[in-house]
Amino acid sequence: MTRAAARRSGARARAVFVGRFLALFALLAVLGFISDAPRHYADALRVAGTVTSPLLNGWSLEQRDAAAGQQEIWFRRGNDQLRLALGLQPMALSLLPLLALLGATPGLDARAIALRAALGIAGLFVLDLLVLLLYPWLVGNPNAVTDIVGTFLGLLTFVGAPVILWFVLTYRILREVWRL
Repeated sequence: MTRAAARRSGARARAVFVGRFLALFALLAVLGFISDAPRHYADALRVAGTVTSPLLNGWSLEQRDAAAGQQEIWFRRGNDQLRLALGLQPMALSLLPLLALLGATPGLDARAIALRAALGIAGLFVLDLLVLLLYPWLVGNPNAVTDIVGTFLGLLTFVGAPVILWFVLTYRILREVWRL
């Protein structure tokens, strides 16, 4: 194959990958809205945080009713209280890029996608739980700048984690593409 033909073939493969990714991302967003999956993910994350937080960071996690009907989660330790400014439902959105990347990856059959999706979902859940457990220390620390910490946590959980997990979960299949 000539260099020009190889470039055209590579460009076509990239275009197909991007098209699949975008189509799957949109489909998953609609399915998530219909199934209310972000709320279920948030509920599971809240329950896991409620159980593990007192054991691992000494703070108890409480859900309180808010006047505006929005989720209000508070950390409490003795007389100290700290409102969770992160939304647990938006944390579920990191599943969209991960699952769309896995579904668009060439060379994966349905079984391989399902296995990697399960591992990726578990990995993101653990990362989100870690963010939740570290939250009182990160935000409650007077030396931490809340906006910077919040931006970093958002980038880590929505952008960095899905791409890193996708890379790890598909490395053996895409090793040739990455030329590693």
